Amino acid sequence: MRTIQTGFSVLLVFVLAAVFAQAAAAYDAAEMYDPGEVVFIDLTLSAQAITDLEGEPDEYVPGTFSLTRSSDGTPAGEEGSPVLPARPVEVRLKGSVGGSFREITEKAGFKLKFKKADAFLGLRKMTLNNMVQDPSMVHETLAYAAFRATGVPASRTGFAYVRLNGDDIGVYLNLENLDDIGLSRIFGASFDQKTQHLYEGERGDDLVPGGAADFEVDEGGDEPGETGDLEALIEAVDDEGGAPLSERVAPHAELVEMGRMWAVEKYIAHWDGYAGHAEPGQERPNNYYLYSDPTGRFQMLPWGTDQTWQPTDAIPGRKVTFDGPGGVFFNKCLEDKECFRAYWAGLNLATHTIPDLDPGALAEDIADLLAPWQEEEQGNGRPEFDLGEVEDGVKETLDFIAGRQAEAQAWLVENEPPPIIVSGPPSTGNDPPPPNSGPSLLFAHSGRAGHWVTARLQLSGPGQVGLRATMKVRKGTKRACASSTQAMAAGELEVGCKLSRAALKRLDRGALPLKLTFTLILADGRTETLVHRTRLPRSRAIAS
Repeated sequence: MRTIQTGFSVLLVFVLAAVFAQAAAAYDAAEMYDPGEVVFIDLTLSAQAITDLEGEPDEYVPGTFSLTRSSDGTPAGEEGSPVLPARPVEVRLKGSVGGSFREITEKAGFKLKFKKADAFLGLRKMTLNNMVQDPSMVHETLAYAAFRATGVPASRTGFAYVRLNGDDIGVYLNLENLDDIGLSRIFGASFDQKTQHLYEGERGDDLVPGGAADFEVDEGGDEPGETGDLEALIEAVDDEGGAPLSERVAPHAELVEMGRMWAVEKYIAHWDGYAGHAEPGQERPNNYYLYSDPTGRFQMLPWGTDQTWQPTDAIPGRKVTFDGPGGVFFNKCLEDKECFRAYWAGLNLATHTIPDLDPGALAEDIADLLAPWQEEEQGNGRPEFDLGEVEDGVKETLDFIAGRQAEAQAWLVENEPPPIIVSGPPSTGNDPPPPNSGPSLLFAHSGRAGHWVTARLQLSGPGQVGLRATMKVRKGTKRACASSTQAMAAGELEVGCKLSRAALKRLDRGALPLKLTFTLILADGRTETLVHRTRLPRSRAIAS
């Protein structure tokens, strides 16, 4: 009989292992960062662990973790079995006092850490943001989507309804952690933990002499001498003699990527980031990471985006303008011709790319998804806002989105840098550029097709191609149309943009002279610009 029981126990183990393996295969880490679903996360902590967190909220305590899903995507849906068996986890609280920090008895934010043997779907760390500074609960998902769409390395996001010891807490953002696992996904085979660093910038950490010691080293070695990459960047940024900033920092920073990073921060009004704004004595800049590749060249990664997508004019000391002061590197960039051009090109790209995401529709979709979960939080959890405040937060976000593109475009027109003419007179044929001739963008042809102005270009390599058409008006120039296209390889590319109503009205009265500015951001980070002037013929019969 004992032998039969033993055999049955072994069989049961194999059956359970197969069930959990099948569940894990049906759900992976990528699905945890799907902003179209809310999952249940259960944390269990002992009375002693809770007492320890009350005394030392920054210190990890032991607990258990499990994740389940709702059958219909709402709190009322039937819960399935845990995706994987409950496992040990270490838990601490997160957030800054006076900001998003809340006590364990409130809607606290959490940092989770799994030992290697207990990794959850391959993850070793998780970040659960309480969203107590964002009544809409949509800001972070929109922000990280905007960064990624503009080519800035950024985390993925999902949503969770968190319970502690069986008691509801509420709706949380599940934010992908920037650890070795997250970085290896973002940067792929180029990520090498042994030769690279991730520095966390917060509470006033900046690229100033002696400032390297202020940064926390999240990945890579932190022994004396191992942080030479950051010290070299600081020296290049702060060396006021000799070469211009863009030349000094070229061996140490990806200026094109940083220009995009700062541009998106400005576009989404990320006042609590790096380029958002300057606030002396108020621990700025904040919420950013510096990531160095194996050669020591840095990129900047975003963080802490909950207070975005909202007007800042009414908040003393927090107004975000496109050329307003921010961190030291950004401020010096505005004064350097080539660095400013990279920032301008980044904002130009963001102004075309972010609206293509339709952030207003995305915000409304997220609000609809979270609504039943927010009601559940109101009734059983620890809500920071009532439902009326949530609704007002969403409306404020939608209003900001509706007007932001026009504000950015107006600034771009007023501050457009002089073009770099990379070729002689426009080509009249389709001849490819001579080998290694220098220009990467050669004009081939332009014309009008219905409501559109179109052009054919010859590219020597892949990259992001922006087209901006402007026309003269009484008080200067005005945008006629703009677009952005991704070129996947060298060769011919047709680009176009839909003419504005103002441009079409002008065409009703006569021919329309246009200035076409093509901006090419190459895969290797170089930015090149070509300007062509064309004249669209008058036509009263305009196809739609």
